[in-house]
Amino acid sequence: VMVAVLRVENLKKTFPSVRRFFGPNRAAHTAVDDISFTVAEAEILGLLGPNGAGKTTTVQMLLSTMQPTSGNIFYFDQDFTTHRSEILGSVGFASTYAKLPERLTVRSNLRMYGRLYGLSSRHIEQRIDHCLTFFGMQQRADTEVGVLSAGETTRVVLAKAFLANPKIVIL
Repeated sequence: VMVAVLRVENLKKTFPSVRRFFGPNRAAHTAVDDISFTVAEAEILGLLGPNGAGKTTTVQMLLSTMQPTSGNIFYFDQDFTTHRSEILGSVGFASTYAKLPERLTVRSNLRMYGRLYGLSSRHIEQRIDHCLTFFGMQQRADTEVGVLSAGETTRVVLAKAFLANPKIVIL
């Protein structure tokens, strides 16, 4: 029996109405309206839609940076609300909106994230070498992030997402 890596059931996010002193009041808005899906091991799922469709809101709920109004999220058949800390240790994340410290080198950035992920010093260096090689950035390891091209920066952000060898990566 294959365990779902991620299962989302009837996820909904509604932002309440806002009364403003200046400008028009804002009516309640449902950004994510009752979505359900499952992602199996080695499966790729893409969320497509126009601006305002709820893609970013969904990702924020999947990472617990925003609480859903209703619905359930399960990683590895565990309820995300009750096993959040344990689950997040197995979830990698990369975003084009993420900013890396520009004055640090690629390797220094990845070391910092490795420490934040709780990896041992030896394991950090092994994972950095593996990820930099995999993403073709070994030659740029000692380059400050601020001088990298947009494509190179994206590769470093991806290396960061895979650094802790997560079970699932949200991009």
